[in-house]
Amino acid sequence: MLSAGETSGDTYGAHLVKYLKDLRPDIYFFGMGGNRMFSAGVDIKFDISSKGTVGIFEALPNALSIFSVLSKMKALLLKESPDLLILIDSQGLNMPLAKYANAIGIKTCYFIAPQEWLWGSSKNTKIVAETLDYIIAIFEKEYSIYKSFGANVFYFGHPLLDMIKINSTREQILSKLGANISEPIIMLCPGSRIQEINSVFPVLLSACEIFSQKYPNSFFPVAAASAWIKPYIISRLKKSSLKNFQVFENLTHEIISVSDLVLASSGTINLEASIIGTPNIMAYKLNPLTFFIAKNILKLGNKLKYFSMPNILLGKRLVPELIQENATAANIFNCLNDSYVNKVSFDNKSLLAKLGSPPVFPNIAKKILSFTSSPCTPHLSAGRRGPKGDPRTKATFAG
Repeated sequence: MLSAGETSGDTYGAHLVKYLKDLRPDIYFFGMGGNRMFSAGVDIKFDISSKGTVGIFEALPNALSIFSVLSKMKALLLKESPDLLILIDSQGLNMPLAKYANAIGIKTCYFIAPQEWLWGSSKNTKIVAETLDYIIAIFEKEYSIYKSFGANVFYFGHPLLDMIKINSTREQILSKLGANISEPIIMLCPGSRIQEINSVFPVLLSACEIFSQKYPNSFFPVAAASAWIKPYIISRLKKSSLKNFQVFENLTHEIISVSDLVLASSGTINLEASIIGTPNIMAYKLNPLTFFIAKNILKLGNKLKYFSMPNILLGKRLVPELIQENATAANIFNCLNDSYVNKVSFDNKSLLAKLGSPPVFPNIAKKILSFTSSPCTPHLSAGRRGPKGDPRTKATFAG
């Protein structure tokens, strides 16, 4: 059983299922995900991709529907009693599901695990480590910290190293875009959540409007993270005066590779662009109350000097970050303009060195398959609950 609640988790889950199927074609996959996991062969019972949010107050409008799906996922878990529950990202939903799986004796594996190791407290990091049977870490530091808290954690490198594959030439990609090789190409990645389309994307568009006035022949390819969010992106574009844009699906990595700059909402996209080697700028805006709590009560500013993953990994400012009141059209334009005029280069060698070496997914898939045929006992002695006849003690794979 798999549980992925957002677009990025759906993408990771689809790749994981592909590699698992290569090893065991007879596996039955079911659970929660989106179109990509469905296309990969997962029997999708629930899809809440459109409900994804970042922040406390941002999540409130979707709280009831997410709680309802969580209850249904628990019932499905109890009914089907899978050999393994694979949780992908979406901490707010997946950690309660993991605790329930723990209570009824279902083995759990978290892939794209909660980032308590990065910004959380020691108490919450310990809860994650003690709740889960297995963690597949995607960063070396994540592995080390969860390991230090006693987690059964494994690290093989970052999956993006396998996922980013550009098989077309620059000329072929430009031909698909209909772009002139001499034009400035500024790629827009507005995000995978409606929250980001409403709060961040309009500011990015305003900055690009100013940029296009200075560089009238600029081309602005816009990446739609999923099919369902594309209409929201188009709706925002229609309200903008920006010209010479085009919205694309499923060409994100190719477009990044031919762009002069990538302007993006905060997220995995900054790491993707950095891996490819294209200069990128991160902008983000949260509900002011959420930001106030994060800054003054949770003290995230004391825990994190940077917010984009390339900067966090390197401990220095590789990607410009424009957050909250600094994420204005004028500031973003100045950053775009300076970067374009100065032809900022992007040396990603030190970043790549921190992400491991491919192949990654084949090793992850082999390790996950081993979880289904071996008993999981390390945490049971530490107070973990499991009913009599706990399935974690059986070397079976019902598939």
